[in-house]
Amino acid sequence: MTKRLVGLGAGALAAATLLGSGTAAAVFPDFTGCQTAGAFACIDIQSRDGSMTIKGTTVPIGESLAIRGALSPTAEFIPPAGTTGIFSRPIQVPGGLLGIDFPIPGNAVTATTELAGPVSSVRINPGTLGVAMPIKLKLSNPILGPWCHIGSNSDPANLNMIIGTTNPPPPNTPISGRKGRASLVNGDTAVYDDNVNVDNSFAVPGASVCGIGLGLVNTLINAKLQIPSAAGNNTLIIVNDVALKVL
Repeated sequence: MTKRLVGLGAGALAAATLLGSGTAAAVFPDFTGCQTAGAFACIDIQSRDGSMTIKGTTVPIGESLAIRGALSPTAEFIPPAGTTGIFSRPIQVPGGLLGIDFPIPGNAVTATTELAGPVSSVRINPGTLGVAMPIKLKLSNPILGPWCHIGSNSDPANLNMIIGTTNPPPPNTPISGRKGRASLVNGDTAVYDDNVNVDNSFAVPGASVCGIGLGLVNTLINAKLQIPSAAGNNTLIIVNDVALKVL
């Protein structure tokens, strides 16, 4: 089966960063590094389409995220050794620092998603195919410095991506996902194609530790992205493929 990769969408820069460290998987399903001791199944989730909307601005993102590891009998997520189990690639931010899609030296910005908490904060429900995890977004550009993030371990974006129907705060209204087509591969691997996971109840934090100048760069980024953005103003829709190999 060929590679199935991420798609998300985002609002301006912030939306373009919300899902996206490491390298996404090269094939699907990919159970590389699955730690079988104490596990009942290996799991591989690869997103490949979707969108994120922040305060009315929607931007698509492609090929950015895979979640890979094992699940214990109590659904505890066990990542491959030496990793968080979140494998994603930097996303080129449309317009860069200046908001202009033109190759101006120093304008390019990439954004990469990082887990904002311990691995135990990643929760995957193999029955409902829901995924919950806190994230922070690393923005990379020489001007922004090495520590620039949207969100932090203490103030992350808490995503709860479900295939059911959401119950968001206003002004958002409920939206629904769906479980994809099910098939059995090699007698031991359940594959679900074209799942739609949704979340429109999360808040987007502001920027921190970006550039120098007494927080001026943080302020400029927040103004450009209209962040922090309270829950009820943001929507995430992800199309993904899931493979669950029973051990």
